[in-house]
Amino acid sequence: MKLILNADDFGLTESVNLAIVDCIKAGVVKSTTVMMNQPGTAHAAALNAQGLIPDVGLHFTLTSGKPIAEPSLIPSLVDASGCFYDRATLFNKPDICPKEVVIELKAQYQAALDAGFEINHIDSHHFAGAFRALKIGFTEGINEIGLPARRIDNVVLGQEMLRSATPDAFGMGFYAEGATLEHLKAMLTAYKHKMPTGVVELMCHPATEVTEELCAVSGYRQQRVDEWEILTSRTLKEWLETNQIQCIGFNDIASND
Repeated sequence: MKLILNADDFGLTESVNLAIVDCIKAGVVKSTTVMMNQPGTAHAAALNAQGLIPDVGLHFTLTSGKPIAEPSLIPSLVDASGCFYDRATLFNKPDICPKEVVIELKAQYQAALDAGFEINHIDSHHFAGAFRALKIGFTEGINEIGLPARRIDNVVLGQEMLRSATPDAFGMGFYAEGATLEHLKAMLTAYKHKMPTGVVELMCHPATEVTEELCAVSGYRQQRVDEWEILTSRTLKEWLETNQIQCIGFNDIASND
């Protein structure tokens, strides 16, 4: 089995960015996705410019911060102050315009390219692209850009309209109370039994420490540090090698497409 452990939230804060670099150096995490509108985005771009991030995608963001596109072009996605709605509001909003989702997706993608990132895949923060109201526009945008993507059938079933390459499965279980070494081993053992020759993607969210900057932008905090410790451990790397689970990145998906 092949495993993509994708580190979400690159660019969120400096402690998140540094943890992602550590995880990549440790050899288990080989892929990350960058947020283009967060406090640590410039720091992430600087790390990328140093050649520390060999495999980076776009973590399309609609539920945090301000848009990259002009707010007047995407009125169904922003509040009166021009900021994105929180996820509870956005995911229940009845008047989402798919074309506006495409506009913002392309704006964030172009911003990433302009910042020096060689974007090779796309996913979405808080699974925004997988919720029914946003899925049509997200799918259309990915199809137009033409890059591999995270699966979009984990919230609402079906991704038949998505023409991009994806892993064979995506799991959300390495998160919160599931962010333990034993749970990760159990998940991977189950996936390997089910699809021994498949490609499985799991998300992860490491951080080196809980900082004031992180507390200001995320409610998921100490467990990010727990994830970082697990993903940089020799124990996990040796277990993966023993169980013949090969860690890959989205570059491998792209090259085999």
